[in-house]
Amino acid sequence: MCGRYMLISPLEAIRATFAVPAGAAIPARYNIAPRQPVLIVRNSEKGLRELAAVEWGLVPEWAKKIGDTPLINARIETVTEKPSFRSSIKRKRCLVPFSGWYEWKSIAGRKQPYLVKPTDGKVAAFAGIWSTWHGPGGENWLETMAILTAPATGRLKGLHHRVPLVVKPQNYENWLVAHDPLPRGFLKSFDFVCERAFEWGPVTSKVNSVRMEGPDCIRPPDHERQHSLF
Repeated sequence: MCGRYMLISPLEAIRATFAVPAGAAIPARYNIAPRQPVLIVRNSEKGLRELAAVEWGLVPEWAKKIGDTPLINARIETVTEKPSFRSSIKRKRCLVPFSGWYEWKSIAGRKQPYLVKPTDGKVAAFAGIWSTWHGPGGENWLETMAILTAPATGRLKGLHHRVPLVVKPQNYENWLVAHDPLPRGFLKSFDFVCERAFEWGPVTSKVNSVRMEGPDCIRPPDHERQHSLF
């Protein structure tokens, strides 16, 4: 699954990778948590790619109120069936730029965080969906997103039984184009980035706190500080 991630790539790299127009400079984010503002890439109403700031934790457009538990992930096995997601997976798919994500593993009774990142060091994109919520009376305006996940089947299975889905660059356009209804076998037709494309290593427990931000989040644990992270 994905419950925390980072985006530290320069804006120039994000613009070039996702073919989006220039925007305001964005700070590096080392510890992005649910219900925080995040960047997504989506198609505008005119069909042009754009960078947009939304909140992580999808609120269905039909919801009467914002739930206590944010919907940060959507299972690819059920995303077309769940009422909270089935509209967005057809008409509001997005790319979620990231530089790495975190997983936690229980070791000797404590939760050890690990940073998972692309082996090539480049910015990549989670497969995401987004939604616009106006509130029961139309008095609010909130755009939110969720990240698609699937069962881990390879190297990452040792960290967590589920992994976020990562879209290959050659499939960005196909992922962003809306379909209603969704073509038969659409999701199964995608060849998502394989787990071999990522590497991981332990990082300091400082990242456990959502209040923690900055490069210290990805430093090795104190007793391994003299070694390389990977």
